[in-house]
This record gives sequence, structure tokens and C-alpha cells, in this order.
Amino acid sequence: MFRETLLSELYEKKMVLLKIILGVSLFVALAGAAIHTLEPHTFDSLLDGIWWAIVTISTVGYGDFVPKSITGRLLGILLIVVGIALFSFFVTNLAASTLLIKEQSEKGLGTAQHASHLLIIGWNERSKLLIEQTHQLSPSKSIVLVDETLLQLPVQYRYVRFIKGNPKLDETLTRANIGHADTIVITASLHVEERLADANTILTLLTVKGLAPTTYTIAELLTSEQYKNAKRAGADEIIEASQHVGMLLTNGTHHHGLIDVIRKLITQNQTKHLCIAPLPHDYIGKRFGTICNQASTSDRFLLGICRAHEAILHPSEKCVLQQGDELIYVKR
Repeated sequence: MFRETLLSELYEKKMVLLKIILGVSLFVALAGAAIHTLEPHTFDSLLDGIWWAIVTISTVGYGDFVPKSITGRLLGILLIVVGIALFSFFVTNLAASTLLIKEQSEKGLGTAQHASHLLIIGWNERSKLLIEQTHQLSPSKSIVLVDETLLQLPVQYRYVRFIKGNPKLDETLTRANIGHADTIVITASLHVEERLADANTILTLLTVKGLAPTTYTIAELLTSEQYKNAKRAGADEIIEASQHVGMLLTNGTHHHGLIDVIRKLITQNQTKHLCIAPLPHDYIGKRFGTICNQASTSDRFLLGICRAHEAILHPSEKCVLQQGDELIYVKR
């Protein structure tokens, strides 16, 4: 992430670098022409003069061409001094730019240049887990984090591009390159009261959908009061944290051990236990009971289907599958 930012910053300064390169090239050409004119017997051609000027300005010369006149040697001294000055200029500026960009990157003051990245809004334990599991499952996946409370991104998350700022502002999300994100996750803040946190989530969601209306967005709510507003604001999926935890506790109370079963089902690892996949073309028109037997031979245990964004668990065996359906299954 840091390397990409550094290259991006250098690219933005390409016109300045180009002018410097053109200026140095012109100076070298003039110096080569001058030494060829001053000492034509030592420097037989213009190319020899330019070669000597390049070698002298970049190092201190190879010794294959040595000026014999006082004027030629003075020109050589000038080239050596200019070469040292240019080298010091480049090294100093590169080091300063590198340190500045590194500091900006760690403190979230830069911009993201990624595409098809996962954009996470909010820094908390849930977003930490999301970052870690996403990186574990897809190490090449670009991740961008937006948060206004985090002072500096912890070093163990150096693979994450951090953008510091208010996520309810267009400028902050633009710096996160929201227009090129493929998925956006808005986590609820735990620093404020629940209702205020949900209100902030709705405002952030409105900003997100204003800038990226077609990007798949998941929003976390702490209560159920803002569920309809989140839907109206354009959330593709909504996690009602309190309700989901409450349902887990209820199920755990009545069916001991069920919480562990659910945890294992939704825990993402290399085997990806619980999955949703598009319906294969050759399954269209078949009955659910028929494909259950076929799927069992491919290490898939079917739980149901997803139709029109609605999950249908354990449908009738006579249920006919339609185009656009998705399969919900457990992978062995």
C-alpha cells in the first residue's frame, strides 16, 4: 500500500522531474559540445564529449578521456560540482518525500488509489475481525479503512490503506476512492449512545449511496428502529446487531450447544462452510429434491435457496428452481 502511494505521488510530480531531466540533458549536451570544441584532438567527436560529460557529472569519470587544457579542466570541475549537487538534491528530496508519504499513510492523511477494494467505515473490534479474516481468505484483496477517531493505524495492519476523516463528508469518501470499491461495510460506532450511533450510520449510508449508488453496501445497526430508514437509504444488507445477538442468546438458552453450531457455520476459513452460489444453468427447471441428491455427491449439503433477495430454507422437494435463484449450502 505504501509503495503504491509513493509511486502515485512521484507520478503526480512527473512534470517537475521531466523539466529537471531535460535541463540536465541540455547542460550535458552543451558541456559535451564545449569540450569537443576546446580539445578536438582529445575528444575526437561530439559523442565522445557528451560521453565524458555524462560520466563526469554522474561519477568522477572513468579516466578514458581527460581534459588537458586549463579551460577543459575547469569545465570538468564544474561538471563534478554540479553532479554532486544534483545527486544530493535528488537523494534529499526522495528521502524527505518518502518519510512524508509514510507519515501521511500511517496517519490516514493521503488518498487511496485502489480499485475493486473492500471499503470499511469505522474502527472497532468487528472491523478488525473483518479485516483479518478478509486478508486471511484473500491476501491480494485491497482493503481501505475510513475512520475519524483512530490516530494512527496499528503496524500489524500495514496491508490496509487508512483514510482519516468524517465518513459523512464527500471529501473523505472520495479520498477513499469510493467510486471504485466493490463492497462497502458501515460499522456502528460504540463511542456514542445506540440511537445516535444508528442515526450516524444512516447519514453515512446516505453519503455512501450518493457517491456510489450501485456499490453493494452492508450497514450495521445497533437497534431495530432505523431498519426501514436504512432500507430507504439504499442498504443492500442490514445487520441488526442487538437483535441478532439476542436471537443467539435465546437459541442458546433453549437448545444448549446451538450457538457453537452457528458459530462454526458462519466462521470463514479456507473451507468456507456456509455459502451462497448462483444456480447452475443445468439446474433451472429442476425440483429442489432432485438437485439435493446431485449436490450431495459434490460435497455440498443444500439448505435452501435465495430467491428475489429472500432466503427460503428447506423448501419443498417439489419446489421448481428458477433462473436467478441462488443455492444456500454447507460445504463439507
